[in-house]
Amino acid sequence: MILVMLLLLVGLNITIQNLVKEHVLTRLQHDAESLISVIQQNTDGIWAVNPIHISTVYNRVRSGHYYRIATPKQTIRSRSLFDFEFSSPSINVGQSTTYKMKGPGDESWIVWQQMINKNDQPLQIWAAEDIAPFNQSLLRYSLYSLVIVVLALLISLYSQQRILSRAFAVFDELRNNLQSIRQRETESADIQVPIEVLPLVEEIKKLVEQLSHRIQRTRRAIGNLSHEIKRPLQILSLHVDTDEDRESVRQSIHDIRAIVDRELRRAKVSGSSSVGIVFRLKDEMPYLLEVMRKIYPAIAIELDTTDELNEINLDKDDMLELLGNLIDNACKFAIKKVSIKISSGQQRLYLSIEDDGHGVVREQLEKLGGKGIRLDETVEGHGLGLGICSDIIESYQGQLNFSSSDMGGLKVKIEIPLST
Repeated sequence: MILVMLLLLVGLNITIQNLVKEHVLTRLQHDAESLISVIQQNTDGIWAVNPIHISTVYNRVRSGHYYRIATPKQTIRSRSLFDFEFSSPSINVGQSTTYKMKGPGDESWIVWQQMINKNDQPLQIWAAEDIAPFNQSLLRYSLYSLVIVVLALLISLYSQQRILSRAFAVFDELRNNLQSIRQRETESADIQVPIEVLPLVEEIKKLVEQLSHRIQRTRRAIGNLSHEIKRPLQILSLHVDTDEDRESVRQSIHDIRAIVDRELRRAKVSGSSSVGIVFRLKDEMPYLLEVMRKIYPAIAIELDTTDELNEINLDKDDMLELLGNLIDNACKFAIKKVSIKISSGQQRLYLSIEDDGHGVVREQLEKLGGKGIRLDETVEGHGLGLGICSDIIESYQGQLNFSSSDMGGLKVKIEIPLST
């Protein structure tokens, strides 16, 4: 804005000077034509200008308007020139020229000069006008304009600072809201924000919700783990105190080791602890399948997906934990083969995982498909890890369905809406 205003001032200054110069030169040209018409030669060959036909401004000393007519034998000067002497360039008959020159005192002249032939004698017509008062006025105008520009700039900067402070005040409110969430004074980042920053706030809300769901799942998993280990520890403690039934002691130790190994395997499958990173199918699935094939070398795991599908706008760790639990569950009860299908369409993600195991009877299938059912992870069957999977799918407002697979085992179908 400063640069534009300065350029406008300079351009306006130059334009005004050119307009004034053109106006003055036009007036000087008219005065020169008037002088040509009123200058006469008497019978003695003397040239004279009748003052009646000339403006009185030429009769006042240093009036700012001057003329001079030079003939081969004489020079006629306006009284306004007084005793000021100067020289002028030589030009030929029929030519004219304009230029600037320094006048007496602080005067600055614009000159119109032309050479004519009258009565077979060459006459040099010279007329000048002082533009120093105009230059002083223009300088004052430029200074005033510069002051106005500076004041306007300061006012604009102050107004901009106020406007931006008011506009960004919403971020203070958002920060306080997030601080309240961190201090558990509120549960959601629900504030009114301008539409320009709404996408940012929506992403923050999603991140907060993901963190909240992850904390809830972690607490539930810790509770389940504590509950599962409690019974083997009680049995172990009882038999250690009585020193009886060593087989029960060994079985309790085996159960605890199995629980710990399962949780370590789940942690390995779930990946890093980062939140909000999108799930890149082509980068993450090879690693996940490699882990599963090492755990279950006898099971053939097949992945069916489209080449176009890669970056899925869902949390990376949530997807690794979801797929890891479901694939682990399928591999555990499969005989030889597990099939995985991943596709997308109409802003939704579709997952299908099925195995060739012995399947689930209808009563258990209906129990698995019941809304809100949480199966104990110590129960033998396809219930392993489904509680965590249900929590993840519920956090994304998705759907989880169970059915019998054409391969003979269990088929798990998942549908999750995708945000743009």
